[in-house]
Amino acid sequence: MAIRKSKEKKLQVQDTLENVREKSMSALNQGGFKKIENNDNLNQIRAKFNNFFVVGNIEIIFAKNDDGVDINLKSTANADNIFALFSSPNDKIMKSFTDNY
Repeated sequence: MAIRKSKEKKLQVQDTLENVREKSMSALNQGGFKKIENNDNLNQIRAKFNNFFVVGNIEIIFAKNDDGVDINLKSTANADNIFALFSSPNDKIMKSFTDNY
């Protein structure tokens, strides 16, 4: 059984909910995420991330507010491999999304 750890991050952008969701889907596709599940009713997107060094997933929840849209990111990744000793797998998953957003 793999040891998994999670990390959360909150971003705030000034844009419409539809544009943020569209940009997020594009960022996931460009970032190498697979099995992307978009749930419009819950304002939530889930996707899996799997490369040679990192295995995990990301959950993105959108919340509309007066200033724009809050993007809540939660990544969960396997932390029981040799590569996790050198850099955080959760940071790599988050970076793969944020760099492409």
